Amino acid sequence: MLHRCLATAIVALIALAPLHAQPAAPTDFPLLPRELEIELALSAAPPHLREGAALLVLDPTGYVSARTGTNAYTCVVSRRSGDVFPVCWDAEGTRALLPVDLDAATLRLSGTSNAEIDRQVADGFATGRYRAPSRTGLAYMLSSLRYRIDEEGHVTKANPLPHVMFYGPQLTDADIGGAGGSTVFMNKVGPDGMVIVPVGSAERQVIVDASTSLTTRLEQHIGYRPQ
Repeated sequence: MLHRCLATAIVALIALAPLHAQPAAPTDFPLLPRELEIELALSAAPPHLREGAALLVLDPTGYVSARTGTNAYTCVVSRRSGDVFPVCWDAEGTRALLPVDLDAATLRLSGTSNAEIDRQVADGFATGRYRAPSRTGLAYMLSSLRYRIDEEGHVTKANPLPHVMFYGPQLTDADIGGAGGSTVFMNKVGPDGMVIVPVGSAERQVIVDASTSLTTRLEQHIGYRPQ
């Protein structure tokens, strides 16, 4: 009788189990509700480009298309190296640098560590799998929202820095007369280096004020608690 009851219970549990359960995303790689992700992605672009921009959103298998664009821009919420931030790439950035974000997301969802992803990205540039932008261009990061989520799920928030990025492969601050946090500076030196040009303080405050509702909803979802 006991064996029969156990067998019945096991069959019942199997029947209740999902047939195609998706693996949970890593704690530093939050999946957002679709509409929230779209709103966050579009916040990177200036208002006049948002309606025509292509959109990608993240699902448990990687980025998927949410909308085909009618202009040259593609907006996405990047999760590269544990950072969560919206960016809108122009046509050249979409061709050259967006694939890095897409591949990094797929690797992280499969459980690959951020350090190993960074190594594979560097190797991809070295071997020609990825390429630096081949012409002058820019990407918009006009959102005031950027968060760092470590591999244990601890969330920290970056200071608001809406800015425009111009492609600057292999340039240094010395090349452009830049200094971190000033009117112009390099984010890094490498094939995917960017010349960062922050917006003015008045424009920054307008962006921060307009993002109040989005900020609250996003922080609730990712579990950010101000200190």
